[in-house]
Amino acid sequence: MKIVITGAGSFLGVTVCRSFQEAGDEVTAVCRAQSAGLARIPKGVSVVHASLEENGELVKRIEEREQAKVFIHLAWAGTGHDGRDEADVQEANVRYALEAMRAAHAMGCKLFVMAGSQAEYGSTTLPQQEEMDCQPFSEYGKAKLRMWEEGKKLAAELGMKYLHLRIFSLIGEEDHPWTLVMSAVEKMLRDETMALSDCTQNWNFLYARDAAEQIRRLCAYAMEEDAFGQQIYQIASDDTRPLKDFVERIRVLTGSKSDLQYGAVKPANRVSLQPDMGKLRKAIGMEIAPTDFDTVIERIIATQNDKTI
Repeated sequence: MKIVITGAGSFLGVTVCRSFQEAGDEVTAVCRAQSAGLARIPKGVSVVHASLEENGELVKRIEEREQAKVFIHLAWAGTGHDGRDEADVQEANVRYALEAMRAAHAMGCKLFVMAGSQAEYGSTTLPQQEEMDCQPFSEYGKAKLRMWEEGKKLAAELGMKYLHLRIFSLIGEEDHPWTLVMSAVEKMLRDETMALSDCTQNWNFLYARDAAEQIRRLCAYAMEEDAFGQQIYQIASDDTRPLKDFVERIRVLTGSKSDLQYGAVKPANRVSLQPDMGKLRKAIGMEIAPTDFDTVIERIIATQNDKTI
């Protein structure tokens, strides 16, 4: 099967490319020519250079477009801390995503897959379920939710299946250095002091490779189900615990003497992650978290150690 993936040079994008390629699918990766992840895209994957603003041009740029079946849209600007509340940037993302859907339809794709986010839920202490009411507080979360609301309507008009992924907290060796896990590993390996929130809220981490496999299997499921229509699925693990438990495991695994200052950071909005994985498990019939947290941290530590050699 032919797959088109935008944002292919991103942390998740590279991993999704690998997952589909290893399963025998033919992948076309779309990313910016200046993407830092370009060198990590697997050999054998066709690469097309295009920015978000050029989504409408993809029909002309991708050869054999009439044979593509699945279009996975991971490209999104303003995902870092500084860009998440830039309303104009996030609004433009929705427009570009809808253009990508129209391009996918013009290529003959049957399924459009959108990378949504747990940020769509907002601050809630309830277990997150796909059909619950969402009250996002960030412009990023609001835009992702707006894409679901507008995307499902456009997909229905175009006669396309639409899979909206509510992606939770991904971790892995190639993650951004500013994320909690990556910065915690780096600082704890150096026995540095680390300022944290009280870390009493629930959290959920998923290895990026496992996320890619969930996405691949969901795509297969959506393609096989004639009545799939437009649906939301959560991409997360079964491993939900207080965030402090994860932080303390990193300290144990790094053998660190770092002073962890719980409560030193006071976040403006408190987020608790506890996804209900029943819908995903029913759809793809797989173990949700095949790679445990300790194993992932050990792999990240090994990667960090390799950088210092």
